[in-house]
Amino acid sequence: MTSPARREHGAAVSLAPARGPRRLLLPLAIGASGLVLAVLVQLVFDPFRTHIPLCVLNHLTGLECPGCGAIRAVHALLAGDPLLALRNNAPVTVAVPLVGIGMAVWAGRRARGLRTDLMPSRTVLLVLVGLLAVFTVLRNLPQFWFLAPISLVGG
Repeated sequence: MTSPARREHGAAVSLAPARGPRRLLLPLAIGASGLVLAVLVQLVFDPFRTHIPLCVLNHLTGLECPGCGAIRAVHALLAGDPLLALRNNAPVTVAVPLVGIGMAVWAGRRARGLRTDLMPSRTVLLVLVGLLAVFTVLRNLPQFWFLAPISLVGG
């Protein structure tokens, strides 16, 4: 079986997707950019000691959104403390390795010339949004104080 081809100016042109190491550039650039940004944040400041009010919802209402504590969680992961990362933002702590695995799968498939649909199904997206909504409500209830991020600012 041969790959599909079309004729252009008398010469056959392959319609099969390109393959090879050049196709790794995009996933590697995205992954490297994310890692460099995380390491720069790690080197520039300690989010446990320096308060930077990034969350508008938290600033205006005092409520913790699902992203509150994400920088602290990534900081703790890079410092090698996964339990502290889970304590600050469990969804981000779980998502970081899953995104890394997804990037590796994407890069491997791209290098072999295979297409990869990067968007999950609608059902998966709805389940994830539902889990984040439940997490957000729970982390703002006094009974689930352990889901709220911690800060050592002023302590």
